[in-house]
Amino acid sequence: MKEQLQSYIYTEKLLAQLYRQAAAMATLQSERQVLLAFARDAEQNANYLNHFYREEFGTNFDPMIPEGNIQGTYRDLLNEIQKQELASYLELRKLTYNQGNIELRETIRAITDVKLGHILTLLAIVTNMNTPGEERSQKFFK
Repeated sequence: MKEQLQSYIYTEKLLAQLYRQAAAMATLQSERQVLLAFARDAEQNANYLNHFYREEFGTNFDPMIPEGNIQGTYRDLLNEIQKQELASYLELRKLTYNQGNIELRETIRAITDVKLGHILTLLAIVTNMNTPGEERSQKFFK
């Protein structure tokens, strides 16, 4: 379980960094705000998981995330984030079925609900990139 929790915490910290990187590339203020909110969610997810890590192993797990530079466009970065979120969602979701610690199970269920919202929002952002300019910004946040 130790390595699993470390992996989940690392992934959330990485996602927070990727969301901040994507926010810096966003041209629409509304998308930038959403991505920064998602970065905060990922940091919070890491904090929640760290609570259980600390409870179990008596110490925090605070991995160093190397400064990531995804090569490519804003869309490429969003696609990479979505891929990471989906893989993480599926991995965490498995824990909700056979986790004996009820508090951990419910926390993971809440985290996966948040992740699902992120995945769907990213899908909407990428899909709406095919819509031209002003119409795109109005379409996304109606």
